[in-house]
Amino acid sequence: MKHPINIMQIGDGNFMRGFFDLAIEKLQAPFGIVSVAATARGKTVKLLEQQHLQFTVNERGLKNGEIVEQEIAVQAIQDTINPYEDWQKFLQYAQSDALEMIVSNTTEAGIYYEKISYPTVCPTSYAAKLTIFLEHYYKYFQGNKQLAIVPLELIEQNGDTLKNICLQHAKDWELPVAFIEWLKTLAFCNTLVDRIVTGYPQDYSGDDALYTVCEPYFLFVIDQQAPFKHWPTSADLPFVFADLAMYRRRKVAILNGSHILLAAFGKIYGYKTVREAFSQIGVRSFIEKVTADFTERYHVDEQYQHNVFERFLNPFIEHQLYDIQLNELSKWQTRIAPFAMTEIYYQALALGLYAMNPARFSMRESEEIVEKLTNMHAQYTEGNIEPMQQFIEQYFHCDPAAVIKQFSNIEQLLEDITCNN
Repeated sequence: MKHPINIMQIGDGNFMRGFFDLAIEKLQAPFGIVSVAATARGKTVKLLEQQHLQFTVNERGLKNGEIVEQEIAVQAIQDTINPYEDWQKFLQYAQSDALEMIVSNTTEAGIYYEKISYPTVCPTSYAAKLTIFLEHYYKYFQGNKQLAIVPLELIEQNGDTLKNICLQHAKDWELPVAFIEWLKTLAFCNTLVDRIVTGYPQDYSGDDALYTVCEPYFLFVIDQQAPFKHWPTSADLPFVFADLAMYRRRKVAILNGSHILLAAFGKIYGYKTVREAFSQIGVRSFIEKVTADFTERYHVDEQYQHNVFERFLNPFIEHQLYDIQLNELSKWQTRIAPFAMTEIYYQALALGLYAMNPARFSMRESEEIVEKLTNMHAQYTEGNIEPMQQFIEQYFHCDPAAVIKQFSNIEQLLEDITCNN
């Protein structure tokens, strides 16, 4: 059944299809989507058109300890646009009385500012596209209607960041003051999204070129409820309207923090995937102690920790630890160091330092960082702890003496973990 097109989505990749499009389909609400290509390639737009705007998503994984697998046909998309080939069709949607919301997932690199002249053809930047679209929308409805802007990109304060860039474009292009004041009133939602979407599976033998696989877990946190006030609710689709700070902090500490710990254990013990490493009793026990410490100190619902650990054991996902090891220092800085006030966290940072020793393990870091770590470990071996102390102060901003104390006992800690594996 055709529905009014009240949602425009910018970006049509695996995540958008397995997260947002699937959610709209499962809500069974009278919402229609126009899908807009985020890049000039427009590959998915062509495939959507060939498949009569339909595709299948397979939710599979562990849920409450049991394997679940469900294929769902997604038919919420009603139209497509490649703005690089048909800029005018894109702008014509600015005259749509039914349009209520613009959702985007242009990857973390998609929300950026570059100073450009006023575009007469489709610009590369998402924010520039959006600013032009909103200018046309404002003109057509004479400022009497509004749209909600809902970015899904995985950057902090994504809505605020996008809004500020749009305002800067408006100023650069000397657009009317009345438009700029109207633009300031629009709801640019900050969001946090959490779901693993692995995309097209190797074991699929059907003819759906857009077949997409995702895990059952779904979380969508939004800091403004007003744009969604008439949306239906579903227990299986937790749209949470709240301050993002707590949800972001627990995700960073428990999900992402566990990932970087598992990456370190992967180096030390030779594990290749998240599931393989987390299946080791000693490794899991250590990570449980770290996350339990965080959960207790920050009063986090223990169910979230349980959900994360269940996701790690999903038999359908092969999450490579090698991928997590890219730029690992920044991950220790943001995922473990901010919470280092207890012995177990000092042990975690000591493990990180041990795993970031270029003389022992490969490092996917800049030459500058590799050189600094190499020198630090060499100096420590010779009995000079000052470089390590300075490193901890510079990068981890916590008590260097407490971390170095645990580092001096690291062999015993690893032996204990090995015995339990």
